Amino acid sequence: VARKKAKNTKWKTIEHLDKYLELFEKNFTARGGKIIWAENAAEANEAVLKICKEKNCKQVVKSKSMVTEEIHLNDFLAEHQIQSVETDLGEYIQQLDGEPPYHIVTPAMHKSKEDCARVFHEKLGTEPNLSPGEITAEARRRLRAEYTRAGVGVTGGNFLIADTGSVCVTENEGNARLTTSFPQVHIAIVGIEKMIPSIQDLHLFW
Repeated sequence: VARKKAKNTKWKTIEHLDKYLELFEKNFTARGGKIIWAENAAEANEAVLKICKEKNCKQVVKSKSMVTEEIHLNDFLAEHQIQSVETDLGEYIQQLDGEPPYHIVTPAMHKSKEDCARVFHEKLGTEPNLSPGEITAEARRRLRAEYTRAGVGVTGGNFLIADTGSVCVTENEGNARLTTSFPQVHIAIVGIEKMIPSIQDLHLFW
């Protein structure tokens, strides 16, 4: 029943997407946000770069976002001497190892605990053979400093809610909350297919 209700709600949203996009923009703007419509990866990347330049930002922190992987945001920012630091633990490990995420939900699932310890030892100079708990603690210690140093925080978004002008971000590590709260500016890069009509629909999708 829940799946059918969610499907029908999503179809209704897509059929009237123009209306919901306008409603979302109206409500989001009324709450102090700014909408930038991008038709492709190049436009999205340029919009992020423009904001970073306006804020004189040389470092951003980033919560896990498949959209930013698809548009290769990190590489684009690096070309303009702006460092983008992944804050999801799996993404952080992959970034340190110079690899893209392996899986949409668990980016470093192909790595053993020994592999992760090797990456930290080679890239961060930690003691070899750290335990998973020690790896996590070391990542937390290093990333806490990055949140306070970054001028911009970048996330994706699981849902856009039309009637409240809200962006919903789901997480389990606390990194998205820190990414959206510590930096002066929060940029959410979200596909229009994430739209749902009302906050009353949110519990169903979550």
